[in-house]
Amino acid sequence: MADENPFTVKLGRIMSPGGTGRFVSFAGRVRRAAQKSGRQRSGKTRSNVVAKQSFSRRVIVKFSLAKMQGNGGKIFKAHLDYVARESAAQENEKGGLYTAIEPEADTDSFAERCKDDRHYFKIIISSEDGKDIADLTRFTRDLMIEVQRDMETKLEWVAADHYDTGRPHSHIILRGVRDDGKDLIIPREYISYGMRDRAEHLATLELGPVTQIDVAKKLAVMTRQERFTTIDKDLLYEASENVVNLSEIKQDGSDWSQRFKIWRVKHLARMGLAEKVGRGKWKLDEKLERTLRRMGDRGDILKARHKAMTINGVERASRREPIYDPLAGDAKPMTGRVLKVGIFDDVNDRSFIVLDTLEGEAIFIETGKEANVRDIQEDMIVTIRPQAFQPKSSDYTIDEIAAKRGGIYSPSAHEAADPKASEAYIQAHIRRLEAMRRSGHAERNKDGTWQVPPDYLKRARVFERKNSAGKPVQIELNSRLTLRKATEVIGRTWLDEELVSANSAASREGFGNDVEKAKINRMAFLKGQQLLGKSGDVTKETLSELESLDLKAAGAALSKELDKPYVEAPTKGSLSGTFRKTVERPSGKYAVIEKSKEFTLVPWREALDRNLGRTLKGTIGRQTISWTISKGRDIS
Repeated sequence: MADENPFTVKLGRIMSPGGTGRFVSFAGRVRRAAQKSGRQRSGKTRSNVVAKQSFSRRVIVKFSLAKMQGNGGKIFKAHLDYVARESAAQENEKGGLYTAIEPEADTDSFAERCKDDRHYFKIIISSEDGKDIADLTRFTRDLMIEVQRDMETKLEWVAADHYDTGRPHSHIILRGVRDDGKDLIIPREYISYGMRDRAEHLATLELGPVTQIDVAKKLAVMTRQERFTTIDKDLLYEASENVVNLSEIKQDGSDWSQRFKIWRVKHLARMGLAEKVGRGKWKLDEKLERTLRRMGDRGDILKARHKAMTINGVERASRREPIYDPLAGDAKPMTGRVLKVGIFDDVNDRSFIVLDTLEGEAIFIETGKEANVRDIQEDMIVTIRPQAFQPKSSDYTIDEIAAKRGGIYSPSAHEAADPKASEAYIQAHIRRLEAMRRSGHAERNKDGTWQVPPDYLKRARVFERKNSAGKPVQIELNSRLTLRKATEVIGRTWLDEELVSANSAASREGFGNDVEKAKINRMAFLKGQQLLGKSGDVTKETLSELESLDLKAAGAALSKELDKPYVEAPTKGSLSGTFRKTVERPSGKYAVIEKSKEFTLVPWREALDRNLGRTLKGTIGRQTISWTISKGRDIS
């Protein structure tokens, strides 16, 4: 019958329901509906057209795997404490961790069971409609039941619900062990999509699907918002060299989302963040995302800053922008006391510091990932610097050597170019090339040489910028001691460094005045201890003597614990031993390097934490020690 009566379906335009005969696009109807719903108190519309297409509720699932080896156990405990913090709980609730069946988890017991695990998983579940979910705890438990079924094993985990951001969310800490004792390996696809699909299904079951008209209303509102939106993210994704082409749009209204992008880019142009460069073509500002994010966060940032000042009982004038911008052309280093350190947005892993500066201002500083401020506490004294995003000194050396040899770098070529270069120094350049190779910026040849591209320095600059994406500023820890404690300790303190440098106090106010008073008290203490130089001032020799006295006191205490004598670290040559632990002293943080018959203390470096318990060999330079993992046993 179909062959005998053929026909072709042709979809016509959607005409105005008012009978005017005018074409009305879907996007146009949505825009007017969104505007109308904003004016009506009930929030209802009188639209005669309802989109039949529906979508699942959106849920963000963030996975990260963390290892327990080395310093991992300490980081694990710190993460447990952070997730369980009371300040993130719902109002009038004490917060804390819960399990699959218990309302309160035994944190110490859970940590004890995890200590020998190879790894664990940190998971964040954040529903776009988290405020509407009746019980986040039940939602999380239901989700983990589904995950157990998918993994075909019983899972052990603890979780906490956080309400301290605009979107309620849940943190889950999952043991990396199956019920048979083997390591829990979660497939990459499940991490990327599987768990999110489960969460979105549960959210949709509870709250119902989202219709196309609902999605479009949200997009219509976004076109006029002064914050970074989903539409902006799509525009940046589609842009080529910051130019987005929106000229191709179907006139039958089927490509309704394209119209929202056009409305959005026109609004961005009015904000000075986009410029029309051709028919349907728009050039987006290079700092579009950063500018919009800062605009959207500004209100919450100023509240956090004001709260930090109130809690600490300080009043600071705002003579300039109270939000630090490390990318501004006039951005300078800032030193001060930490009034507050915390997480601004833990779903996107954004931390912050409120700094009481030497100039008498309270400045809000976004510090990137939470790991960047893990060792920073309130009342510590730090210096904040903008990231340089420049090639390292080793990059210039590699580029220079390779340029003279047709783009080839090798250890022998390096030694020929610089006969004084030590083996450890050359190996540091090899490690740099390994890091660049993993990012596709260099190539290792079969004979052990390296192919270095002509634009290597440009690539190194790109690598540094990308590698520092989660670290917008450099944080230099000057002192773990408060000013009051720093005035009367035996050790090389930040106050002593200030006395040696004789920094000008002319522009100092607020905390800067406190520092000047503390310096006077410090001078009186050192004089009483007969530690000042012949001139009656603090000299570099005074600093060395203070540090030596501090380390001798630390060595005496550790000798009883390790049952070995303490010896001072050599000032040149090399040293080797097992990295046992770290100790914090008035002079700073130090690593305990243990040999078979003795031990020593050396300045701590972040890279050492990855090798806790390993035998290391260090080559001593002028200012630093270059460490490598020793392949043999230390028998000295």
